Amino acid sequence: MDFVAGKVALVTGGAGGIGLAIVKSLLQHGAKGIGIVDISDEAGRKAMEIVGKNKVTFIKADVTKKAELEGAFETTIQAYKQLDIVINNAGVVDEHGWKNAIDLNLVAVVEGTYLGMQKYLPKYRAGEEGLIINTASVCGFQAFQIAPVYCATKHALIGLGKALGGDEFYKRYKVRVITICPGLVRTAMSQDSSGFLFPEVKDEEFGSVWSIAQDPKRIGEGLIEAIKKGKNGSLWVIEEDEPAHEVVVPEHRTMKV
Repeated sequence: MDFVAGKVALVTGGAGGIGLAIVKSLLQHGAKGIGIVDISDEAGRKAMEIVGKNKVTFIKADVTKKAELEGAFETTIQAYKQLDIVINNAGVVDEHGWKNAIDLNLVAVVEGTYLGMQKYLPKYRAGEEGLIINTASVCGFQAFQIAPVYCATKHALIGLGKALGGDEFYKRYKVRVITICPGLVRTAMSQDSSGFLFPEVKDEEFGSVWSIAQDPKRIGEGLIEAIKKGKNGSLWVIEEDEPAHEVVVPEHRTMKV
């Protein structure tokens, strides 16, 4: 049976872009209910118009504020009486307000991961296993001068997912952790140059990557593949309209030059 069928999910940053594509994909695969968490009322309203109110609850929250994030967990559980999947997807490119970027891209993800793993999924999941998925990026494997802090946060999420995907965490909590790493996606965030440094060299640094930018729908589809096949602690790249595939970071002693 599809892991998603009959399950309840919470998706941060779920009202647009990659997050909304993830919500659509979960619904297509039989999700029982989804808490869409987003800071924007307008985006939430539009998302509800797109996916409909059946099986979906919009929760306005600033996930960088722990009380609001935890409130989103509580609201989702009140609505559906269970919680099985937590997807920490909210993120931003904000190289000028880089502390905000760290708070949203990293700190809020750590908070959401620990809340899900330690507090909510063990108590409210319907099956034997809970699932946490964190959205990193291929920028977590390489560096771009126009977005150093964004790259740093995505590198951090890869390390977080590998560490929390260890056996000791699984024995204690029975929660599988998967990290998805999309390539460039055609969203409002990626098209807006204001958050980057040196916007005049954006096209030059990204180079041919622009020609293979993906529709957000591909990330929703790839996420389902990662859920079906991904082992605990695994990293999944989704790019170039190819099927999602697992990648392995080499052990450092094999990387000498």
